[in-house]
Amino acid sequence: MADHDPRLEKIDCDAARRDLSLLVDLECDDACRSRLEHHLAGCPTCREMFLSERRLKAKLSRSCYEKAPTGLRERLMVEIRRTTVTTTDADGNSVTHRTTTVEHREQG
Repeated sequence: MADHDPRLEKIDCDAARRDLSLLVDLECDDACRSRLEHHLAGCPTCREMFLSERRLKAKLSRSCYEKAPTGLRERLMVEIRRTTVTTTDADGNSVTHRTTTVEHREQG
């Protein structure tokens, strides 16, 4: 007897709709993708929802192309690389240590 193949499991519309964004974002595994594609092939309502989500994502991608100003990007990168560690010393006092791995440099 052959092993059960989860890619061939039928799913209902509720399950398909919960996972449509995974398919749109190409974040589902092969089994999930196969189940969704199989469901979409036979369900025009869910297929239209999927196509709608895909069109919306494409439109948002085309619309959101502005870059943050250079100064803001640099400040954000410094904050991202800043490490804050809070420890407790032997007396029970909190001690905060901050480390910045990248320093902002003025352009000359």
